[in-house]
Amino acid sequence: MRDENGRGKFRWASDANSDSSGARALLPAVILAVTFISYAATLSFGFVFDDHGEIVVNDSIRAWRYLPSYFTSHVWSFLYPHMLSNYYRPVFLVWLRLNHALFGLHPWGWHLTSVLAHVAVTYLVYCLALRLTRDTWVAAAAGLIFGLHPVHVEAVAYVSAVPELLAALFMLAAMLAWLRAREGRRNVRWFAAALALYSIALLSKEGGMMLPIFIAVYAWIHGGGEGGGTALGKRLRATLVAVAPFLALTLAYVPLRVWVLKGFAHAVTPVPLRTEILTIPSVLVFYLRLLLWPLPLSCYYDTPYVSAATLRGFFMPLLGVLVTLAVLAIWYLRTRRAWPGEARTLAFAGLWLAFAILPVLNFRLLPEGEIAHDRYLYLPSVGFAILVAVALRQALRGYFHVSPAWVAAGAVLACLAMGATALYESLYWADNLSLNDHAHAIAPQNVYATTSLAAAAAERGMTSAAVSLYQQALAARPAFWRANVNLAYLYYQKGDYAKAARYFQRSCAADPTDGDQFLYLGMAEMQLNDLSRAESAIRTALLVRPHGKDYHLGLGLVLKEAGKVSEARQEFAAALAENPNDQRAASLLAESDRLLKGQSEKPALPSPSSGHR
Repeated sequence: MRDENGRGKFRWASDANSDSSGARALLPAVILAVTFISYAATLSFGFVFDDHGEIVVNDSIRAWRYLPSYFTSHVWSFLYPHMLSNYYRPVFLVWLRLNHALFGLHPWGWHLTSVLAHVAVTYLVYCLALRLTRDTWVAAAAGLIFGLHPVHVEAVAYVSAVPELLAALFMLAAMLAWLRAREGRRNVRWFAAALALYSIALLSKEGGMMLPIFIAVYAWIHGGGEGGGTALGKRLRATLVAVAPFLALTLAYVPLRVWVLKGFAHAVTPVPLRTEILTIPSVLVFYLRLLLWPLPLSCYYDTPYVSAATLRGFFMPLLGVLVTLAVLAIWYLRTRRAWPGEARTLAFAGLWLAFAILPVLNFRLLPEGEIAHDRYLYLPSVGFAILVAVALRQALRGYFHVSPAWVAAGAVLACLAMGATALYESLYWADNLSLNDHAHAIAPQNVYATTSLAAAAAERGMTSAAVSLYQQALAARPAFWRANVNLAYLYYQKGDYAKAARYFQRSCAADPTDGDQFLYLGMAEMQLNDLSRAESAIRTALLVRPHGKDYHLGLGLVLKEAGKVSEARQEFAAALAENPNDQRAASLLAESDRLLKGQSEKPALPSPSSGHR
């Protein structure tokens, strides 16, 4: 007694009415409410990690006049205009601007919109599962699994990770609009909506480019319709017709991306191809473990590159990947014999999971030490949630020889456990110190975790602990830019200009795209009475970032100290022209005029504004 969509003899208690309007309205409402409650604690959290740079000190999100620049520059261009970046995400910048307009720098509002975005994505996962299976309860299970899965804590609790949510939101909406267009009712409007939503997804995060692949997978799997297969050529033509408009839109996006970023993608870490290939199995097993057992979670992990084909580093993870693929293949083949419609859902969800995870396996585009993050599983977990939901449906039919009562009870307990775990794991994201202390405990060998904990300790005034942690990170990676520059700022604030200059020189050599480090290298050199090197460093800062805050002011101070009062006056005037409200620049400009008339006065040094990163 099975139909095409996989329904068997066993029915849920209310399965007879599973398509009723009451169930369709009540179930999603409950799912969304439970999802919101699980992440509601984040509304009391502050800004962490890159939130400081992308939100707190980002002048470009404080006024609408910057809006056009969002579409012509990369995410970090306001700080690093000459840096080669892989992040062309104008919709993300628009999102930041909207949040700033609504909430200013009050974190609760930013966290609220992130939680609401996750709730919206959860609803779309429910809708997608419903369209794939035509089974309300399978859709509800998929929605609950996705909404409550603890692996999403990083994407939801970390404000700057919202591109993951935005890309998933618009990709799913585009997919659903395209599926609606295939029904033939008002298909032109729905098709236009699908293309528009895909455009927004592309501009939210580069992972949006995966949508044409998902559409091609669906069109290929369903190329034979409900009644069976078709000739290979006919199926191929149908797939190409379905995906062609989305590919055309992608081809329009690629030149824009190349123009803005000066290339489609730039290698961040020069990882040899052999190392990439050998590392992939261990990272895939790591992600599989997070999906199946998301404990413990962290913002950093010890996930080293695999450079040799060892038993533990390569062959065992490879075996794990192959066994997983074999189990999925056997499950699909068995399901196809019993429920062909359900088998198509399994194939689509499984391929969604596989293709969505492929982009984050290009380790050359990721910093060393950050090749695995929980947030990278946000989009792939859509496929995982649907797979588990279908497995639960089959288990409730007794297909896996397990009592349906035990399956139902286990599913309820699993949802409660996921919600409680998501709530618990999110608490680490409340502030930088809690988050990074936990991360350092989970990944003690990761220099990013060590450096981030050092910065958090420095923010709390624990200077000795911070210095010790920075030195620990530098012992592992002497040329690590973040540790060098943060330690330099720490010494500068302490007034130890000799050590500050030494570490600024190392950071400038490691990554010359940050203008602030050159500015404060110059300030430190000035305190050491090396005015020639000080002037050179600050002029380099102006080349790197022509409109950097206090750059003209700093150069003016050095020139004034060197007795070049006329040149110093020009720099103070330039600083005042950039910011007419700068009282320091106005005072120094007036002082320069007096000095040119034979009067003098000792100026004060500017204090560092960059802080720890």
